[in-house]
Amino acid sequence: QPIRPLTTTITNMKRTAPTASQLVQRSLYTHQRSCLRRGGAVTSIGIGTSRCASSDVSSSFRPVAVPLQSIHRHRNTRSINGNVNSISSLNHRRHNQRQRQQRNFSSFPSPTISTSQIQSSILSNAPQIAHHLTTHGYYTTTNFLPPPTISLLRSQAITLRTNGRFEPSWSEAIQSDGSVTRFDKEGVFACEPDGQDYNSAPDLITYMSVLLRTLPQALNDQSAIMMEDVQLSNSTFNAKLAVTSPGGSKYPLHIDNPRGVEVGDTRKLTCILYLNPGWGEGDGGELRMFLKKQYNEDEIGNYSNDGGEEELTTVDLSPEGGRLLLFWSDEIPHEVLATAPNASVDDESLDRYALTVWVPTENLLMLHRGGSKFGDLKDLAFR
Repeated sequence: QPIRPLTTTITNMKRTAPTASQLVQRSLYTHQRSCLRRGGAVTSIGIGTSRCASSDVSSSFRPVAVPLQSIHRHRNTRSINGNVNSISSLNHRRHNQRQRQQRNFSSFPSPTISTSQIQSSILSNAPQIAHHLTTHGYYTTTNFLPPPTISLLRSQAITLRTNGRFEPSWSEAIQSDGSVTRFDKEGVFACEPDGQDYNSAPDLITYMSVLLRTLPQALNDQSAIMMEDVQLSNSTFNAKLAVTSPGGSKYPLHIDNPRGVEVGDTRKLTCILYLNPGWGEGDGGELRMFLKKQYNEDEIGNYSNDGGEEELTTVDLSPEGGRLLLFWSDEIPHEVLATAPNASVDDESLDRYALTVWVPTENLLMLHRGGSKFGDLKDLAFR
């Protein structure tokens, strides 16, 4: 049966559009609320970014503390003799609070990832991405980001796991009668990276931001190639950072968005970046897609057309570091094969990290569309 992944609920799809500034702003909210609960004045903090002259994508997402306004919560604080503290004393306390906040916010790290490189890679490959999604239902490349960047993103993913952000992953199996059964994925752990993770993973958060600010519009601009009004959007987002442990852990066959509008799930495009430098041929963990045989294309570009309308074939893609994989969230059945089945579960070098970002559509008619070239794949794969 189709498997619904960890993050599919309508609640998760209602987040604010993730510019890096907005993602980081969320991590500041908890701090401000904490200050308010302690009383006194809180200085509202804005986030500044330095921008490229030729682009609306920020070249640096380092937050800059900018006093915007003061939010006051009055407390009847008194001195020992019972008199209300003087205005000067109150102002002194507020000044000290602002200084502490400025020190906290100025400690945000600057990402080292090249935002212009990510944007350039997306824009230059947009026509090819659009063509492959239209003809084959997926697109992949193994050199989307250079090895040093992949190693950096992996190290930040490990930091998030060390910090306790990951928890056991689970899915929901949708039964033939429409009921939903939850089950745990043994050996799989995941988190939903967000602005609260900026301190620990600034480059990972920045990558997500640039991808979402660039890819949807880049593909929408290729409507002549795609011949469909997909209307991809970055008004909402959904993301998951997952690690599959060695020793045979795997994902069962599923479709990311099996029910669509019925449950308020508008995810249309799945974007996976693999963070596994040095991944070997025998390390397993391949993502296997189920496609009609005439739509199958191997990794070196050979296209087979055997005319077998109802015959399915599989495409196995290694999760090697730097691979970007895109496919239609509501149509392409896939599974993850056993990860390093002969290795020890404690071999951290064989942990399989994958960062998935889902892009929604604003055209709900494009979800589970009747007559789609790939619409019946789920019926063929699960029969």
